[in-house]
Amino acid sequence: MKSLDPLIGIRISIILSLVLGCAMSELAWAEDESLVIATYNVRNYLSMDRRVDGKWRPDYPKSEKEKQVIRDSIRKVNPDILALQEIGSLGHLKELQLDLENEGLNYEGLAILEAGDPDRRVAALWKDTATIEVRNHTDLTLRYFNKTIPVKRGLLELKVKKDALSFSLFIAHLKSKYTDNPEDPLSLKRRTLEARSIRNRILALYPDPRVERFLVIGDLNDGPNTAPLRAFHKRGNTAICDRIACFDQHGLTWTHYYKKQELYSLVDYFLKSPGFDEIEGITGSILGSENYYEGSDHRLVWIALPLR
Repeated sequence: MKSLDPLIGIRISIILSLVLGCAMSELAWAEDESLVIATYNVRNYLSMDRRVDGKWRPDYPKSEKEKQVIRDSIRKVNPDILALQEIGSLGHLKELQLDLENEGLNYEGLAILEAGDPDRRVAALWKDTATIEVRNHTDLTLRYFNKTIPVKRGLLELKVKKDALSFSLFIAHLKSKYTDNPEDPLSLKRRTLEARSIRNRILALYPDPRVERFLVIGDLNDGPNTAPLRAFHKRGNTAICDRIACFDQHGLTWTHYYKKQELYSLVDYFLKSPGFDEIEGITGSILGSENYYEGSDHRLVWIALPLR
């Protein structure tokens, strides 16, 4: 076989370089022109009583193997803003921040909410590519069986500004389905009242969702067509939020696996106000890693917000 003419080889190399350069430019453009926001329930990222290798361990940390899976998931998505549920303390959050930094992913900003749950908190990490102001809503209450009690994990608000885009990001983690009250099976009533309390605070801050931009994200511990979720969609005639549909690589939407019952369900959400409707091309995704359960019973969920 004859070898290629040297000039032809040079021309081919130039063409390939131009094509590759255009592809890389397009990728860089895509990264620069979107803001990636993720939510992740990291399953008991704290010290607690655990069974480890068949032995009962009191006040024992989350294993390094589980933490590595958590970090691998975060690094695969590389979000600009990361909302977290079930972080134990500020120390645990800083540990995660430092471990990610050691693996090449830097989050300069952090916030954690000290609310009514002494063990599991909501928190956030973010890069310095966006300007963020933190608001802590720890005074939210509900009337529950003739008692006034707090919204267990409060509400963490990040006021975000990136280029011409500005909005509020509300991070929530509603009450789990565990209950010690036989009058409230699966804590549905309490979770619904928490959702209404949070919704009412959001509407007090942003009374016209048609023109104002906010997102409600996190682990809401219930399915799409349930009372807690309906509380966020509408109050009276006021439309508040719509769900951003998120899918994994197989087109599936489940975000949580309850191993005891072998039950897959959607409980982690991105809800957007109608004020976001004029922004086209918002995409939602779910990380479909095969070993996700080794880190958490939830999958990481994220959206990409176009900036132009």
